[in-house]
Amino acid sequence: MTGPRAALHHLSPPHAGVAPAPRPPAAQWSLPLIDGSLALSAERAPAASTRPQLSLVPPYAPALEQRAARFVRALLEVSAGVRPLQQLVRVMTPEVYEEMQHRVAVLGRARTREPRHAPVSRLASIRVSYPREGAAELTARIAQGTQSRALAARLVHDVDRRDPTWVCTALCWV
Repeated sequence: MTGPRAALHHLSPPHAGVAPAPRPPAAQWSLPLIDGSLALSAERAPAASTRPQLSLVPPYAPALEQRAARFVRALLEVSAGVRPLQQLVRVMTPEVYEEMQHRVAVLGRARTREPRHAPVSRLASIRVSYPREGAAELTARIAQGTQSRALAARLVHDVDRRDPTWVCTALCWV
């Protein structure tokens, strides 16, 4: 047979009298033997040390997040005039302390001019990130009535002090 019918003949299933082609022995296969449905090699397991240890995000530090939340609440109390700023002197750099003194003075003058009660500020949410070892940056949303404000701060762990603590090195109210 020649032509298109011959091509179809080769594609048809084998006849009952014709034996199927023999399979090659397993030794001829170059693939490793597999175990299970996930096709894992039974001969060798991947070494645990071959995976790189990535540390893009430092470990979660709930104690620092709680400390940051207490710090923001203390700043809100200072801004409201119910806590003296001097209580925060050891957790702020001199530059940040001077900025807060200026803010407290401006807010104090505004309170004496307007006798109405302003809505109480409260900490609505806070996020802490760790850009490097010994440093943390926090962002907070401050709710004041129906409005929201933002606060950003950078805290650095000062180990050179007699009493090592986290110190605010930058503060921004928005």
